[in-house]
Amino acid sequence: MAKILIAKVGTDAHDMGVTVVTRWLGEAGHEVRYMGLYNSPARVAEQALSFKPDVIGLSFLGAEPVYMSGRVLREMEQRGLDTTPLIVGGVITPEMAEELKALGVKAIFTPGTSRDAIVDGIARVLTGDRRNAPPDQRINPSGPDAERAETR
Repeated sequence: MAKILIAKVGTDAHDMGVTVVTRWLGEAGHEVRYMGLYNSPARVAEQALSFKPDVIGLSFLGAEPVYMSGRVLREMEQRGLDTTPLIVGGVITPEMAEELKALGVKAIFTPGTSRDAIVDGIARVLTGDRRNAPPDQRINPSGPDAERAETR
């Protein structure tokens, strides 16, 4: 399964949804590290350097998701993490979703998204349309199985 880093950035202190999603992902077999509240974009990128996640998730209620996601993406790029997919969840308007996609955010989950849709959405981000293909034939060959494939 995947290693997933999840964080709240900025001063957004609403964490009911993200704690539920964190639990769901753990129950689905993923290794999840939730950084908690009040993280800076730089702190998220630094934590990603040490944890080496397969995907990074940000949760927003009202902390300017487009601005903060852009800052996290820049911090990731500065540390050579620009191939690690970024996903976003929370209160996201359709206009924000378009801007987030333009920034390079790989998946967006809005309120009411089911557990299965989130788990499946993350799997699609990591493996593309070839979820059951051998790791070297997947759209994202650097996904969670890539290291195992290289050692075979």
